[in-house]
Amino acid sequence: MAHILVVDDDDAQRDVLRRLLENRGHEVEVAADGLEALNLVGAMSFDVAIVDMYMPRMDGLQLIPKLRVQSAHTKVVAMSGGVFGGKGKDLLSEARRLGAERTLEKPFGTDELTGVLQELLG
Repeated sequence: MAHILVVDDDDAQRDVLRRLLENRGHEVEVAADGLEALNLVGAMSFDVAIVDMYMPRMDGLQLIPKLRVQSAHTKVVAMSGGVFGGKGKDLLSEARRLGAERTLEKPFGTDELTGVLQELLG
């Protein structure tokens, strides 16, 4: 199966995604923000990174371009339920512009996540 990095500052969300993915046979590492994620990416290789957009220290919008440079082969799935900027700019559209292959709008279901991973992993 795949080696997946889950990046989310919400402990419960990270734990749910880790368990779900491990139960499907994937090897999973987790990070609470973009800085932790970059440290992990520097130490090991990932097939997919599932990245939240709202996080402290380094958010998803800052992380995605760095992932594209540091680990170009890693597929990025951006996830968010919000907007930013007073104009309501869509975070997920911005994530795609920055290089995310796929996006997931929170809340998303198990089938939706599984479908995205099947598409990315073949």
